[in-house]
Amino acid sequence: MTRKAGPVEAPNDIEINTDGALLGLGGGNELFEAHDRRFGLAISHFKNAVRGRAYDNESVTLRVGRGGYYTQSKRFPLAFFGDSAKPDVRVVDEAEARSVVWEAVAHYRADEAQSLVCVYSADDPDDVFLGYKARADIEYEYGILKADLPVHMRVIFSAQDVVPLIGARSGVLVYQRTRTGQHVLLRATGRRAPLLVGGLRS
Repeated sequence: MTRKAGPVEAPNDIEINTDGALLGLGGGNELFEAHDRRFGLAISHFKNAVRGRAYDNESVTLRVGRGGYYTQSKRFPLAFFGDSAKPDVRVVDEAEARSVVWEAVAHYRADEAQSLVCVYSADDPDDVFLGYKARADIEYEYGILKADLPVHMRVIFSAQDVVPLIGARSGVLVYQRTRTGQHVLLRATGRRAPLLVGGLRS
């Protein structure tokens, strides 16, 4: 007798963030193998649980569903962020998008954000900025932070005071310009328990 598979259950209060594990590490097969061992199964399960609506562009996948949301680089799939929170998602005009991006960058420069990811071009894989400030003894920046409106931005806030952009001291803000030219803002307040903390070499 064959048993039918039931619906995939949504993950409960978790966050998958590969930023810290990837920064400063070399490339090659060892990185991909280590990433797959550490995150592969969790990411696959999370993506199946989320599914949902697509807000993709040529560079980054953005999906929002009942199980949360996630972003994943299409050029470098090891770069993945998933959150089980139910976010607020809005489509805004370009003027509001520019204002929000500018304010988010200002918060990052004021050390009120743990990380900032900006992808500026769908054609140039090196036209990106990645800033990571998880702790005082770990700070990493790659690329050039520009005044241009990116095609994708993700900022993780960790501030002492409430950040007006998200209405909380901690949370996640994602901006995405979709393939059709829509300007999408996603906000999720608070943080979930991190899954698989630590670097790939541990």
